[in-house]
Amino acid sequence: MLSYCHTNSMKNGYTPVKRQAKLSHQVAEQIQQLILSRDLKHGDRLPTERELGETFKVSRTVIREAIRTLEAHGLVTSQTGSGTYVRAVQGKDVVNSLGMFINSQHKPFSLDALMEIRQVLEIEMVKLAAQRATEDNIKQLESNLDMMCKTIDDADEFPKWDLKFHLTLADACGNQLFGIVLEPLTESLFELIWTGTTIPGAAQDACQYHRDILDCVKNKDSKCAVRVMRAHLAQAYRVAAEGIKHRPKKPR
Repeated sequence: MLSYCHTNSMKNGYTPVKRQAKLSHQVAEQIQQLILSRDLKHGDRLPTERELGETFKVSRTVIREAIRTLEAHGLVTSQTGSGTYVRAVQGKDVVNSLGMFINSQHKPFSLDALMEIRQVLEIEMVKLAAQRATEDNIKQLESNLDMMCKTIDDADEFPKWDLKFHLTLADACGNQLFGIVLEPLTESLFELIWTGTTIPGAAQDACQYHRDILDCVKNKDSKCAVRVMRAHLAQAYRVAAEGIKHRPKKPR
């Protein structure tokens, strides 16, 4: 815990801010750097608003705004009657931030851009999944595939299970960074899959590709898994491109 007696020693880590616009942002940035550099660690309690105000030479209002900014970034949490504490940054915090950025863009990402990132991520992803998948991963992939096949005629449900299959492959890699990077793209990927499945026979073909990928993972055949994934992504590109030509974008 960071007790009040540490306040003076911590002053060396802070710098009084200049009187200019967005003082609260300057305060938040300095505290953020202390957290990222681990001078402030998970569970440490920040000094009081009054003490922080004296340290930074700003008002308590500025300190409150800075704390709200840090809370929005998931770096601290305030507990009524106890104080403000540094919290551990979770993978979902990164996912949410990336997701908000992607979804806030005025111009949607192009089919080529989405397929390029899928190629980069999912080719390596399926190779590692074939090498590292656990029995639980395989059971989840089987469940996802079963639901895909059951919803093959449901344009809204099928893409959800298709996506879950790929997210489960990311989990099966044993490297959480794949999921952190892939998950923020799910809104765009759902749109991509939905558009592709408007083409007759596309959903049936997708099920077969996923079935073949699962067989490769079960057999721990990474070369086969990569080969099938390449073919699957090529098919996904073709049907999405055709769907874009013939049908309007589905509203979400």
